[in-house]
Amino acid sequence: MNRKLRGILVVIPAHNEQGSILDCLNAVERSRKMLKSTHAGIAVRIVVVLDSCNDATARHANNFANTHPGYSVLNVYFSNVGESRAFGVSQGIKRLPAARRGAGYWIACTDADTKVPGQWLGEFVSAYQNGADAVTGTVEPDRSELPTRLYRRWRKRYTLAPRHRHIHGANLGISAETYFRIGGFRPLATHEDVELVSRIRRSGYRVDATDRLHAITSGRLQGRVNSGFADYLSALADEDHPAAPSSPGAIRTI
Repeated sequence: MNRKLRGILVVIPAHNEQGSILDCLNAVERSRKMLKSTHAGIAVRIVVVLDSCNDATARHANNFANTHPGYSVLNVYFSNVGESRAFGVSQGIKRLPAARRGAGYWIACTDADTKVPGQWLGEFVSAYQNGADAVTGTVEPDRSELPTRLYRRWRKRYTLAPRHRHIHGANLGISAETYFRIGGFRPLATHEDVELVSRIRRSGYRVDATDRLHAITSGRLQGRVNSGFADYLSALADEDHPAAPSSPGAIRTI
């Protein structure tokens, strides 16, 4: 199978990420430039969805978009990451040429506290051309933000290998046609990524899990949403105390 990809939409939700948004956008831009050098005919549009931000995230994102063609910044007040992602897709797909209901297009998802690898978009192109309907990548907490002991504890429990079971909204890609057919992201405050991938699989579509797409995400212990990656790291840190909770299952976004 060798499907032709016409364009990619990158959707980045953000809530008060003034300290990381520029690193995120610069990483996406590096990946976009790498893709352009090998696939100049594939259109790429990036949409940043600012959800209820009250810090300098909007200023940083808008300044970046003003100097980098192909970037758009949207302001919403959902306080809901699932709704923010869905809004970013619905608005962003209109910015791609003749996207219609997604045939020949790909949706790439990351988060404002995450740095994607240079080959990120290129790997999505290859996956699409080879028949994948969705791709789940891996993440790693920023080592500079974690004590060495905690990083090693996380690494021992994380499967960094092909066919892993992790699902991260910070490193996820979906065929736009598949996305629209199954109804897209649900307005969930947490686990919207896991729920979407579960629906894709239940509908019979092909989901490729790979460690070739490995992103660096925040290693903070206090996150922007409940039950997210930061809460998992915090639970690992709490294992140094006798009353600490046990680790959650690996299928979560950890």
